[in-house]
Amino acid sequence: MSVESNNSMNEPRPEVIYRPSINWDEWRKGVAEATGEACLPSSTASPDAFGAGVRGSRYKSGFVATINATPHKFIRTSQRIARDGMDAVFVQFYDHTHNCITHMGQESVELQPGHLIVQDMAEPFVVDHGSYKLMTLALPRAILAPFLHGDRTYPTLCLPATGGSTNAVISMMQLLRGQLAYLTDEDVTPIVECIAKLVANQMNNGPSPSFALDENSQTAARFLQAAEYISRTYANPRLNSTEVAHHLNVSRTTLYRLFEPMGGFVAFLRYIRMKHAMRKLLHSGSDAVKIQQIAESCGFSHASSFTRSFKEHYGVSPRDILMDITAGQDQQLRTSSGIFANWLATLNGTTLN
Repeated sequence: MSVESNNSMNEPRPEVIYRPSINWDEWRKGVAEATGEACLPSSTASPDAFGAGVRGSRYKSGFVATINATPHKFIRTSQRIARDGMDAVFVQFYDHTHNCITHMGQESVELQPGHLIVQDMAEPFVVDHGSYKLMTLALPRAILAPFLHGDRTYPTLCLPATGGSTNAVISMMQLLRGQLAYLTDEDVTPIVECIAKLVANQMNNGPSPSFALDENSQTAARFLQAAEYISRTYANPRLNSTEVAHHLNVSRTTLYRLFEPMGGFVAFLRYIRMKHAMRKLLHSGSDAVKIQQIAESCGFSHASSFTRSFKEHYGVSPRDILMDITAGQDQQLRTSSGIFANWLATLNGTTLN
């Protein structure tokens, strides 16, 4: 019995970081290091009026944290995504929020207290934050991927806390938040895996009509059907609006209307291809990868047109990404757990190994 106790005591435990009071300069610099750009809500807003707090714990595969802040704006661009290579989903539960709105392209989602938010950090988005308090859990995509049906991802998926699995996710996140100081990394791993399975179930089911991109549920259902078909067939270089319209049994005019909020059919198809191209590049490791191979796997017949589209979308070329990887950049810092954990450590005045 004493041997088990000693072994348990020697097991690594998640690092708890606590900063109840963070000023604007600290917050802005911390966010810039971690995930994106933070701005004051208006040109007349005073930095002295801003306040934030973070209490978080990091473990081997990610982090869980409670964050509160007063109004500000958060921006995560395609260029930033290319620079930090973060390929993770943030699962967030809002204890409190007021006038918080997430913008993805031309679409917006209002965040409500009690909602579970699944935010894909590999997608560009902007949040106009009112005052809020939330709990967030980072799930690297590698943990989620085995449980997803195909490419079931959404820039922002809002789930009201009414379903059993949604409430189960919230309860397990609260368990992690309250008990992390007493759990080892080995204890945390199966809990996180269980949460990942439940979140994947929600992502596989898709958004409810009330959170879809169009107020008309039939139109929203058609859009989701079209988006799913494109996500399955994006590697086909001959994929076009005629084929997708035929699959949905609608006219091309109707199809074009479906994609107007996303900037049009061509823009959406390119967005899907660029998203997968970035993932393939980031997961290529330091092995020699031919740009032509990735281009073909993403529906491009020629490396030159692929490179041009990639650079227009992300602001850097595919070769730039591969050179960064080959140069031996610390891959831990290209994941959400590493970036955010180091940010939390910076705010706490500590240094991570």
